[in-house]
Amino acid sequence: MTAADAQEGAEERDAARPRATVIVLGYFGWHYVEPCLASVLDQDIPLDDYDVLYVDNASLDGSAERVRERFPQARVLALDRNYGYAEGNNRGYAESRGEVVVFLNEDTVVHRSWLRGLLAAVHSAPDVAAAHANIIQPWYPEFAGIDERAAAPAAYTSEVNRLGYIQYRRLPSLAGLPETLFLHGVCIALRRDVAEQLDYIFDPDFFAYAEDLDLGLRVRSLGYRSVAVPRAAVYHKHTLKTELSWGTLVKTVRIIRNRYLAFYKVMAGWEFALMVLVMSIGAPLNSMEFGLSRGRQVLYGVALVPVTAVALIVTLLQLPAYAAKRRSIRSRSASRGAWCLRALWRGG
Repeated sequence: MTAADAQEGAEERDAARPRATVIVLGYFGWHYVEPCLASVLDQDIPLDDYDVLYVDNASLDGSAERVRERFPQARVLALDRNYGYAEGNNRGYAESRGEVVVFLNEDTVVHRSWLRGLLAAVHSAPDVAAAHANIIQPWYPEFAGIDERAAAPAAYTSEVNRLGYIQYRRLPSLAGLPETLFLHGVCIALRRDVAEQLDYIFDPDFFAYAEDLDLGLRVRSLGYRSVAVPRAAVYHKHTLKTELSWGTLVKTVRIIRNRYLAFYKVMAGWEFALMVLVMSIGAPLNSMEFGLSRGRQVLYGVALVPVTAVALIVTLLQLPAYAAKRRSIRSRSASRGAWCLRALWRGG
């Protein structure tokens, strides 16, 4: 094969590459998957501009087979076991073809202009690498528009605050593309050329939770920006589990541990030591973010004190296992000094 032939083949592959691949990761959720895929396949841009990949984490409810029958336009990747959110999406990314890869939760319904908004956002400037959608949660009044897939009359974003946990914020208007340090895992759009600069999209050792924070921090460490997209509305059928149980305890420890580790991988040693102190003090305040009653906020805030202590001990024991990842990330960081603390202090 001549160099000209190779160049021609590369150009043909690029021409055949869709503008986007939408990855929907599912696990025992056909009741979610059906309305989700129906909305994704009903966008106001041509189907030729994007492809849809349903990734099934070894569900036993027949989701993969049902998607093949109900949505022949979508590709299906049936995994051999439950790899969790992180590795499940990584395996989907390996099968993706789009110039932009969009990761979308199965328990969502999207507006018809959702994908157009995301694509416009990540192409709005050379240094914008990623975006997250306007996530409409069940405790927001705008969630009432889910059945009509209404254009959201208000915009929300999620951001990591100075205390290291995620806050849900209402934006003052639908205009613009506000910058964010955090990428909300419910719906993330990521440019392929930037994804190829990362060792991995989501840290497979996290399994689930805070892998979106980790991705947002690593994208910023490369010198790129991430934005929220007010006009890309996603209705999220989030079910908040507030019962005090062993399962809830394990999940919460993992969430807090993964947050510590996400900061560890991008921060200088002294910077991380300070962040550990701040996060440990601030973690109990996270109970104020989910529309709970005042009494439940206090109850779960108190419960988070010992849970945070356990998560910190687990984190400190596991730091050596993440040292190599940290060295790799920091060796390619475009920012020096305490860039992460400065970004947190500025509010993303």
